[in-house]
Amino acid sequence: MNKQALYHICESEYSFPLDEKKLKLRFRTMRDDDIASIDVFWNVSFRIYKEQKITPMALECVDDLFAYYTATIEADIPAYSYVFRLTLQSGKIYFYSERGLSHLYDFAFAHIDSFRMGFINKNDIILENEAFKGAVFYQIFPERFCSLDKNIDKSHVNRPWDTLDLKSQRSDVIQDVFIGGDLKGIISKLEYLKDLGVDAIYMTPITKGDTNHKYDVVDYYNVDKMFGTNEDLLNLVDAAHKLQMKVVLDLVFNHSSMRHEMFQDVIKRGKNSPYYNFYFVDGDKPTREPLNYYCFAAVWGMPKLNSNNYDEQAYFVDVGKHFIQKYNIDGYRLDVANEVSHDFWINFKRELLKIKPNIILIGECWYNSHAYLRANEFESVMNYPFLNACVDYFVTRRYDAEKFAERLNNLLMRYQDNSNRMMLNLLDSHDVERFYDRVAPNKDLYFLAVVTLIMYVGWPMIYYGDEIFMKGGPDPHNRKGMEWISHEYASYDYQLFRRILHLRKDKLVREGDIKITNVGSLFSLSRYIGDERIVLLINNSDSPLSYEVPNKEIVLSNGYNAGTFKDYSFVIYKTSKNK
Repeated sequence: MNKQALYHICESEYSFPLDEKKLKLRFRTMRDDDIASIDVFWNVSFRIYKEQKITPMALECVDDLFAYYTATIEADIPAYSYVFRLTLQSGKIYFYSERGLSHLYDFAFAHIDSFRMGFINKNDIILENEAFKGAVFYQIFPERFCSLDKNIDKSHVNRPWDTLDLKSQRSDVIQDVFIGGDLKGIISKLEYLKDLGVDAIYMTPITKGDTNHKYDVVDYYNVDKMFGTNEDLLNLVDAAHKLQMKVVLDLVFNHSSMRHEMFQDVIKRGKNSPYYNFYFVDGDKPTREPLNYYCFAAVWGMPKLNSNNYDEQAYFVDVGKHFIQKYNIDGYRLDVANEVSHDFWINFKRELLKIKPNIILIGECWYNSHAYLRANEFESVMNYPFLNACVDYFVTRRYDAEKFAERLNNLLMRYQDNSNRMMLNLLDSHDVERFYDRVAPNKDLYFLAVVTLIMYVGWPMIYYGDEIFMKGGPDPHNRKGMEWISHEYASYDYQLFRRILHLRKDKLVREGDIKITNVGSLFSLSRYIGDERIVLLINNSDSPLSYEVPNKEIVLSNGYNAGTFKDYSFVIYKTSKNK
């Protein structure tokens, strides 16, 4: 037994409540260790010294280094003490407590060194948001999605809709290419999105800014006139809700535009401005040469906001409340969320919950984000590590089926179960090159990534145009105008994409638990509830493979027939977990 690999810590992704009574425990060991079994000895904290309940742990998954065992315990009083008993293949027994390993354990002293969950408090539980359970998201870049409104002044438009010339012609300005997308255009396509299988739309910022992306916010409260009016936003939300679709807006609290009236007041009045401490300025007034204020990355036109300032926090709480109270917005994606203080997000979440208990907050964090995924901060983050794993399996071939399964299992062990159920999983976005561009023209290979996205636990996100195989490298080439005139809409491939998305209508895919492994060279992902399961098998190779699945239970396939997987093929079938 590798003692150094053993790991557990209280109130973490290794010990977390599922509800007001149930506590889920994870225990980590070295993979392929000589452990025969692991049991949890536990009870209500003030009872454990005289009576111990014993619950066996099950092997949940493995990654490249470790094995993860889990168990769920429940009692009448949700205040738990527990230790682990490890039985080796040789029969030798160890106990694992906060003191570490020992051959014996005296429960008379459990109050000193047992693991403890002091008390499960409702406000500390990460609960799955029922309004978004298993939802399919669709990301829209409003300036590039659809142009319909003839009442808008389109004098800002400087390229045709189908342009590939998306780079600015000026060296001192970026993102100043406009093709004229608007909110009425989005409204006109909601029924199309509903038919595609979309449950929620997420739009990049729509309030006033100087760029086409609007992340340089000049006015936090009003729709940019390039996109339409405030009434158009209200109509969009109403129309989406009538179709049972949610609407998520993008908010930018890490920085503003330097043209925002608050920063302009600081430029004018310096330390006498009431907004001086809303920013990070080293000196009496902000200057560009030398640059004496923090900004987003190295973009001097986007000065960084000071989220530690309570007046600044109150200002942006009001912004968040504004779109809920006036437009009935369902949630927010939060730009550069990892650079904003935890204190800010805790206050923001607390105040928003008072007016919308089922609001969702999705942070833009590109790495392990467990520090933000708490009941009092975010429900979700954009799951770029999932994208990176898919690139390593489907594009670069760094992973084979076994390594891909191990990597996805590793990602699942980063977070609590209900956080995993609310991760915003993606293959591409406005910030990275389109996934199809990486694998084109191999649509069969692309479908393997898409079906993995849809079958994986969490909220899958489709970037506009993915369904018609739009190509595009890094920004700005991944932000072309949506191709509404395309032969793809009448193709078998489009219908297959749509059928894959509609897998989310199945309760097993939408709500089931997940099991990831490999069957030889085939990647395997199962979703299950009780004894019923739905299984995805993938052949991510350029050679046929033989593997028989029960034909009468096949739900969907591409390239599979009578026990043979052609190159880059998949099959999805239903069966009983015990078969």
